[in-house]
Amino acid sequence: MADSGEKITRDLTIRYVAVLAVLGGLAIASFLGLARIVMDAESGTTLVSVAGGQRVLVQRIAYLATRLSALSAGEERQAAERALVDAVNQLESAHTGLLAGLPELRAPKPPSERLNALYFGPDGNVDAQVRAFAGAARAIVARFPAAPNARDLDLVAVNAAASGPLLDALERLTALYLAENDERLVRLSALHGAALVVILALLVVSAAGVFQPMVARIKADIEERAAAERGLRESEERLWKILEESPIGVSASRRADGRVLFANRRFCEIIGARREDVVGEPARNHFVDDDQRRRIIDILKVQGHIDDREVEFRRRDGTAFWSLLTLRATRVEGEGVNLAWVYDISAMKAAQERLRLTAKVVESASEAVVITNIRNQIEYVNPAFTAITEYRPEDVIGANPRMLQSGRHDADFYRDMWTEIRATGRWRGEIWNRRKSGEFYAEWLSIVAIKDDDGNPTHHIAIFSDITHRKEDEERVWRQANYDALTGLPNRALFLDRLNQTVRQSRRENKKFALMFLDLDGFKAVNDTLGHAAGDILLQQTAARLTECMRASDTVARLAGDEFTCILWGVRNHDDVAVVAAKILERLGTPFDLDGREASVCASIGIALFPEHATDGAVLLQLADAAMYSVKKSGKNNFEFVDTGSCPVSMVGVAAPEL
Repeated sequence: MADSGEKITRDLTIRYVAVLAVLGGLAIASFLGLARIVMDAESGTTLVSVAGGQRVLVQRIAYLATRLSALSAGEERQAAERALVDAVNQLESAHTGLLAGLPELRAPKPPSERLNALYFGPDGNVDAQVRAFAGAARAIVARFPAAPNARDLDLVAVNAAASGPLLDALERLTALYLAENDERLVRLSALHGAALVVILALLVVSAAGVFQPMVARIKADIEERAAAERGLRESEERLWKILEESPIGVSASRRADGRVLFANRRFCEIIGARREDVVGEPARNHFVDDDQRRRIIDILKVQGHIDDREVEFRRRDGTAFWSLLTLRATRVEGEGVNLAWVYDISAMKAAQERLRLTAKVVESASEAVVITNIRNQIEYVNPAFTAITEYRPEDVIGANPRMLQSGRHDADFYRDMWTEIRATGRWRGEIWNRRKSGEFYAEWLSIVAIKDDDGNPTHHIAIFSDITHRKEDEERVWRQANYDALTGLPNRALFLDRLNQTVRQSRRENKKFALMFLDLDGFKAVNDTLGHAAGDILLQQTAARLTECMRASDTVARLAGDEFTCILWGVRNHDDVAVVAAKILERLGTPFDLDGREASVCASIGIALFPEHATDGAVLLQLADAAMYSVKKSGKNNFEFVDTGSCPVSMVGVAAPEL
């Protein structure tokens, strides 16, 4: 019996030890299973967060690329460029990490066949799409500081990918990661359940001493599961915190009744309301046009998403503003939710409208407008430019404006012009240029330098109008006022002005000049016998002969009737003047051909010298006039210098008021 008892005891002990061993093994297996479940749960959360984050990064990259195209060079644009680079880096890091199965991402290594098919197969081709998308975004950044425009191929590719197959593929990728993780959890849970059944069965037949450790193990398992759930909740809280701090307005509304469940800080700022006033109210209150809202909801029901749609929203104070809206239909805790991203583009729309109006004004202006870059290459001309210069835009875009130069202005003129532009940022004045046909024209030109935020010039804007007709009218009026209509010589007014100028110049340079006063002898007889028409011809030929006797620096003028004056600049002595006077008498002594009729006249010339006879123009003219009459009295057809001995003392070497 003792042996039997010992045997039973031994058998029970063996069984007990076996049960304990089995229970211990099952407990260990249960512990490892739960640990694996916790790890897979955390892995699923991380994978979903990383994979889902790629979709957010894709949308952010598209938004930043579009925003970069709307910004001028400056700090704001540089900040946008840096944000775009960071977003592309994050996208590439997440993508390569998931493919490589990095431990910190909890990604499977190697990826499953289904993941490989989605990454590299024709159905998804996620890897190629992500690389192409990142490459296009980096191409936009590589061209910085040149801003992309709406037709930029890379910008079009980024926006197309962000609103098309790439987002769909990433959504499928996220769903697949989640599905595979769920499948692993199901398998592990099944194994864990089987272990529990065995444990419970063993507990029925095992001693109480085996049951207590199992209770402790189960308790520990429950606590670990609770910790995993807390970790999941904390992960969700981190996600909501990210949404809360997003620079883009984010809101979530319940699909069933349309009431707002969540609104981040930026969304409340855009709407102009407190969070407690926004949460719980109908989302339709934010729309200006309810018909537009219904159309958006209808599209969302069919497509499940809306990307970058311009929508007019209403602020809390009732004012309307334009926004860029992206909507996603999703589920949160089993409840249908519409997730909205709202970006306030009212300032951009206002700027676009101002640009449109400005462009319209420039296009319809009667003044020509030319815009050049810092290299002085033409970037834009308006229709008025073509109307004035005859050059079409394609003729001049990229060219230097010097192609319009007429050659009438020397290098000093243009050097002074650019010196003033660099010093003051602007220049204004008259300038002569040449049309495409070669015709010269006068323009009133204004040039303004356009500078960046640092004060460096980036462009120049030139605005000009054709003033050729006005200049011609002014020239005609001026000639009528200053030139003799019959002979084309300066009249009395212009002569007196030049006489005073010559006096001032002679004083400055300490030089001499001679003033001749000439009167024709015999002119009245020609008028009386041959008529006034013949007399006019004689006066014209006299003017021509006098001009032939003068240098370019001298002046010949007709004062009135048959009276002429000559200013000889820079003479040295009496002999220089006498030579010219003798030449004049000789030329005028040659008979005149007056339309087939011959006539002869001569001249009496009085000569006064500066400063020998007087230092004032009026006095010189009086003295020369007196000397001329002295010649007439002594026989005509001669010249005579002022006789200082026969002149009143007050007229010799005395300055009188200028004419």
